Formats: sequence, C-alpha cells, structure tokens
Amino acid sequence: MNAPVAPRVTAARLGGVLALLALALAGALVLAVTIGVETVSWRAALTAGTPDRAIVVQARLSRVLLGAVVGAALAGSGVTFQALLRNPLADPYVLGVSAGAAVGATLAILSGAGWAPLLPVWAFLGALGTVALVYAVGRVRGRLVPHVALLAGVVFNAFAGGIIVALTFLARPGRAQEVLLWLVGALGSPAWEHLLAVAAWTALGLLALVVLAPRMNALALGDEGAHSVGIDVEATRRALFVAASLLTGAAVAVAGPIGFVGIVVPHALRLLLGPDHRLLLPASALGGALFLSLCDTAARLAFLPLGSEPGVGVVTALIGGPFFLVLLWRRRGERLF
Repeated sequence: MNAPVAPRVTAARLGGVLALLALALAGALVLAVTIGVETVSWRAALTAGTPDRAIVVQARLSRVLLGAVVGAALAGSGVTFQALLRNPLADPYVLGVSAGAAVGATLAILSGAGWAPLLPVWAFLGALGTVALVYAVGRVRGRLVPHVALLAGVVFNAFAGGIIVALTFLARPGRAQEVLLWLVGALGSPAWEHLLAVAAWTALGLLALVVLAPRMNALALGDEGAHSVGIDVEATRRALFVAASLLTGAAVAVAGPIGFVGIVVPHALRLLLGPDHRLLLPASALGGALFLSLCDTAARLAFLPLGSEPGVGVVTALIGGPFFLVLLWRRRGERLF
C-alpha cells in the first residue's frame, strides 16, 4: 500500500494553519499572564507605578514573551537540523549545538563579557563552532553522512558538558553559581531591551529559514535529487547551519540549554501537517512558542505545593525524554545512527 500523500500547501491552508496556531498561542500567553502565585488586581495593573502593574508587566509578561521567543527558536532550529541530517532524532540539544552555544555563553559570563544584548552573539559563535566541527567530522569522502554527523554531535555534547564543569570550577563562586543556575534551563523576567534583542536575533534566523524552506524540501530528495532540481547542496547546507546556529545561540543565551523542544514539536506537526517545510517551518515556530509557554506555566504552578519552582527544562525533559524513547523504539528497524 502506498503511503498517504500529504495535502498540497496552498495559501489558504498555510494561512488557516498558522492562524489557528497563532490563536492557540495567544490564548496560552493570556493564560500564563493571568495565572500566577500572586493575586493581582487588574484594575490596579492598568495604573502605572503600582505593584500589580510591576507583577503583570515586568515579571509575568516579559517572562511569557521570552518563553514564546525561545520556543520558536528551538523548534525552528530542530526542523532545520532534521532536514539537514534527514533524521527525526536530530535537534540542537541532541546534536550538541546547544551545548556548544552554552560553552560560548559560559565563557562570556565568566569573563565578564556577557552583556545581555550581545550574549546571543557569544552563544551563536559557540553553536557555529560546534556545527563546523560536526559538519567536518560527518563528511566522508567529501560528502555529509547524516548518521556520522549525528554521532559526532552526541559525543561533543558530553565533551562540552565537561568543558562547562571545568570552567565553573575555575571561576569565582558568584560567577559559578550564576552559570549553574542558567544551565538548568529556565526562563527569567528579562529587561525589555534584552528581550527585544533576543527577539530580533530569532526573527532574523527564522526569516532566513522561511526563505530557504523550498531548498529544505529539495534536500529531502538526497544530494543527487537536490542537484537535479538546480539546488547548490553545499551552499544551502552552510546557510541552513548558520541560520539554525543563530536561533540556537539566541535561545541558549537567555534560557540555557532547554532540551527536546526541537524534537517534540516538529515531529508532532510533521505527522499532522506533512513534511513540506514551507508549512512545517512556520508552524513549528508557532508550535514551539505554544509548547514552551505551556511548559513554563506548568513549571510555575505544578510544583507550588512543594514551595519550589523547577526550570522549564525539567518539564520539557519529563515530556521529551519518553517521547524520544518512543520515537526511537518505533523507528528501531531503520538506520538512525
């Protein structure tokens, strides 16, 4: 029996899917701003200078918007790495790109050069260096071998973790504590200029990927197939790696390495919407924003009886870890590594 053909991506279908996801995201953001530990008066929240306004605008709203930006960045980069390696298990966390970004950001923080608006640049350089290493190791006889590149990323992930631990031991106690809290993967309440800086980096990366989405479809045909339709495979791969590294760096710089968003969201939407990246990529960005916003709301509220609040990375790991194992089990007959 032939596999079902995914519905054709039309302007109406693209607009309808994205509008539905945007509506769901708006609802999740309103819910996250409305619900919190502290009870606020919404009439007082509309008045400048009141404690209620500070809670809603400076604490909740900035954190909620940051979660949406980070989720969009991680899901967008996850889609890209899966297209590049033609492997549904590839994402910035598993591939080691998040760890490389964390190394770059850690060096900036510990050296005192981690000015928040430019911290994504340091993380981007770390992510880009990791991608270059994975790409170089994954090339066999001049061609990228996806499963070799994925294994190289897994190995570098562990190596980067060792580098970060070593750096924290060499740092002053105050700096080391700051890095360790950041490595948990958590969303804070950033200053608005910092949030705008991260949003700008993320928008730039996503815009580049949207432009490259048709070429991502061509890469699914294999190198020969992509060449046959006029695609410069190597140039396209380099551009995609850079854009995905930019997204990963922006996300890691402000929230630490948060795992599994880039696997769970793209895979679920690929099952629902099909593999066409012209739809899958923007849908994954919105879906990632929705997913991480809901996870952060759960992290804030679910552990209240214990008097603590884990980082959102804990919640995504609790969801994504079993999801990853199920995905691996279902595809155990295929060559994934």
